[in-house]
Amino acid sequence: MIQTDDQMPLAQECIAHLRRVLLEARKVHSRQDYARMAEPIPLEVLQREPEIAGYLIGDLEQPVAG
Repeated sequence: MIQTDDQMPLAQECIAHLRRVLLEARKVHSRQDYARMAEPIPLEVLQREPEIAGYLIGDLEQPVAG
């Protein structure tokens, strides 16, 4: 769960890394091997993206420091 602005780039980089892994794996694995290997990764991405959106939306509810 993202709790600070400093954690946001780390969460985004994690998703980007997972996507790169999938793209590279598609190049070297058969369809069957890729399907078995990749199955949990899109689910992980789908779980992390709402965390990012939730943090951004939740941040809008907080008063802006100024």
